[in-house]
Amino acid sequence: MAPQPPYGERPPDPAFFGFTLGRHAQASMRVSDQDREVVAGQLAEHHAAGRLTLDELRERTDMVYGAQTVGELGSVIADLPGSTTVVANPWDALVAAHRRGPFPGSAYGGFWARAGGLWVDVLVLGGVFAGLDPAATAAHVGDLTALIPPLYFTGFWGFLERTPGMWLVGVRVVRAEDGGRLGFRRSFLRCCGYLLDLASGFLGFGWAALDPHRQAWHDKIASSYVIRRVR
Repeated sequence: MAPQPPYGERPPDPAFFGFTLGRHAQASMRVSDQDREVVAGQLAEHHAAGRLTLDELRERTDMVYGAQTVGELGSVIADLPGSTTVVANPWDALVAAHRRGPFPGSAYGGFWARAGGLWVDVLVLGGVFAGLDPAATAAHVGDLTALIPPLYFTGFWGFLERTPGMWLVGVRVVRAEDGGRLGFRRSFLRCCGYLLDLASGFLGFGWAALDPHRQAWHDKIASSYVIRRVR
């Protein structure tokens, strides 16, 4: 059964392309993924303000992503101040979804920022290889240089949440579930995901440009987000 608004309240009429709809049309109108993202973002803000506990946030977020109509969606937030169930203009909703982040005060790192940061890291690693190559060849330990990229990415992600390239473009990598530090185990898993990205002909890297959460394949493998701080 669809959850009902508490205290006998009913969610406000939504607006669709600038026109307000009646109660009956509002209750049965189907919602989109962008509409669910808007309400999920409102729940996160209420949790940050102390109106919802973490368990309540998780429970209501599950209800949001299971909602099929505006009526069901509105009942999840009917008891929270300042919340509205607005069926957005599709273009505005798409733009907002790309700009909004998973946590209060954050936004998803853009594809070009991520690509720029990665190229900086590639240049840094290239400089390291150029400096170590003569010594490694002389010592017959050239194969050990293959450990440098995993150590580089795993160490920076796991300890500082960002590589020098990511720091330069203003993004960092965090756990998808709570925004915490990724840790070394998941950082190594994310680094291994680079191999799949490369094997796909860079399709895995490019996936971040299409994904609503700006996740590349290695982000999905490690359950991570690349985010930037917003003011």
